Amino acid sequence: MLGKLIKHEFRATGRVMLPMMGVLVMLALLANLSIRGLTGGFSDVPALRILFILIVVFFGIGIVAAAVMSVVIMVSRFYRNLLKDEGYLMFTLPVSVHEIIWSKLIVSLVWFLATALLIFLVLSLTGLNLANTNLEMIIAEFPSWAEIRAQLDALGIRGQVWGLAIRFVLTMLLGGILCCLHFYASMSLGHMFSKSKVLLSVVFFIAISFAFNLMEMGWGLSGFGVREYIGMDEFSVQESLRIASRITMTAGLMETVQSALLYLATALGLKRGLNLG
Repeated sequence: MLGKLIKHEFRATGRVMLPMMGVLVMLALLANLSIRGLTGGFSDVPALRILFILIVVFFGIGIVAAAVMSVVIMVSRFYRNLLKDEGYLMFTLPVSVHEIIWSKLIVSLVWFLATALLIFLVLSLTGLNLANTNLEMIIAEFPSWAEIRAQLDALGIRGQVWGLAIRFVLTMLLGGILCCLHFYASMSLGHMFSKSKVLLSVVFFIAISFAFNLMEMGWGLSGFGVREYIGMDEFSVQESLRIASRITMTAGLMETVQSALLYLATALGLKRGLNLG
């Protein structure tokens, strides 16, 4: 049943996300053409120069809007689908609360990753355009994977680099899950009450943020898990990688604990005391 929920969630959110991503791609193409126009002979025409500048500005706004909209859609989908009138239907389906939560988490995380990848690609292409180069030239100058592995093996840090990369990716994924659950838990707890549900959701969001900030502050005071390295003037490559790995590992553990607490609050809020409407 989880698969069916995920499929339905992709259909519902894709109606907004796919057109939005298509608009961003179109803005990226127009912005790159505008950059070429500004660096070419067309910049001498005042009307065209203003048009090109406006397109580039709208492209920048579009990037920010795409990142924000991916979060807004995630929040509004959870709110309308579970906490408003649609919730009466959702909670009559032969599915568990855990399946409902995970379907929304998985779909939201996929859209986050897709949006982040798209923004990275359009910004990279724009950067290449500004540098007056192309992807083929970059690939030609970039060392092969065999050369990279040989250099890492020569330094004796190949395993450390791959371990750090894996931890970093996992930390980013946990960060996306934590972001979703922060909103989910706040809204679920706020809607346990019969009045002022939205206001209480905001209050719970701020309270959770404050509590987690205290946790992170305590982690910072403890030395970010690398107290033994504090005060050292110089670090070897191995030590630098070890510090980065320790920080990402402890950050991932903190995100895991925070996500588990928020997941529990979300599930309990949806199971026990939810007041729809």
